[in-house]
Amino acid sequence: MLSAINRLINRFEQQNGFRPNLLYINTSQLELLQEQLSEHDIAVLAQLIGMDIVIVENTLKPHVSWAQIQWKHSKSA
Repeated sequence: MLSAINRLINRFEQQNGFRPNLLYINTSQLELLQEQLSEHDIAVLAQLIGMDIVIVENTLKPHVSWAQIQWKHSKSA
């Protein structure tokens, strides 16, 4: 799952000249990502991949996009 996401990010960046900030996946894909990264907190996952995660049940394949959003990240103490 992680390698597929990396390919999506690279392809998006090559086509658009900037990185995506949204990842659209379904719950099964989310579970695979959580397993691969050994992390179950979706906020931490979003930080690790550098994108907000949007759960869309009817998506068959993960996809990425860019939207003008405020990137939310927590500060380490």
